[in-house]
Amino acid sequence: TWVGTLNTIVDIATKEKIQPPTLTIIGEVVNLKSITDWYETLPLFGKTFVVTRAEEQAESFIHMLEERGAEAFLYSSIKTIPPEDWSPLDKSLEILSNYNGLIFTSVNGVRFFSQRLKEKNKDIRELKGVRIYAIGPKTEQAVRNLNIRVDTVPENYVAESLIECIGKENIEGKKFLLPRASVAREILPNTLREMGAIIDVVPAYQTILPESFESDFLKRLDEGSIDVITFTSSSTVTNFLDRLNKEHHEKLNKIVVACIGPITQKTAENRGLKVTIVPSQYTVTGLISAIEDYFKK
Repeated sequence: TWVGTLNTIVDIATKEKIQPPTLTIIGEVVNLKSITDWYETLPLFGKTFVVTRAEEQAESFIHMLEERGAEAFLYSSIKTIPPEDWSPLDKSLEILSNYNGLIFTSVNGVRFFSQRLKEKNKDIRELKGVRIYAIGPKTEQAVRNLNIRVDTVPENYVAESLIECIGKENIEGKKFLLPRASVAREILPNTLREMGAIIDVVPAYQTILPESFESDFLKRLDEGSIDVITFTSSSTVTNFLDRLNKEHHEKLNKIVVACIGPITQKTAENRGLKVTIVPSQYTVTGLISAIEDYFKK
């Protein structure tokens, strides 16, 4: 908020580079500034954020940041599309009732699994008796939206925590289906196999770099007007950095990097980024809370 007289306000606007959209208040009502400047007391007021996740998943994240006073804009570095070949998943859909467990590691896994299930005219009731595992509350909710009960959600929202949960069960000879991204970490299927389980890993979707995306990110990066860049998966980190040249990489050193969890953090650090914020709860809500805590310091 800027306050001036009719004689000075033009100079102030020029100096501060004020651009539309703006709200101008003239007259005695300006004296009520202490009432009208509530927005400036929001925890992330004055901070500019870059959201790098897929366009279809970014809206709620941006909205949550804006509710807290931030300016947030999308620079999508990931696009989620069907796998190159549906046949591995299709074969598994034909024998759904033969599985002892079905594991979902992401909302996208649920989305594309259910999409293909409908396209193949398969009945969700074939999952009767199949134990359902989900990593994270968002993934759990996506499964519940299909009217399917989730049996196990690990305390920590990473594969390692799910392994601990499943490891408490007798899985020797048990058969599991894992529909996931075409490229993903192998620790979950490999460890379960070591425990004696049979795991069918099938690609349900793949992530790619968007062909083009209109954004003023590079302009803002050059201006130094970005405060925080957020990453919600390892693929967002990889694709984001692959888009930038060496000069742009160096400019990232002045920006706070926030990652949703330790796996994403490790990917970012391996690519040379200094990660400042990682929440204890690996969700978007947890990430925003950690960001708020950081700026309270």
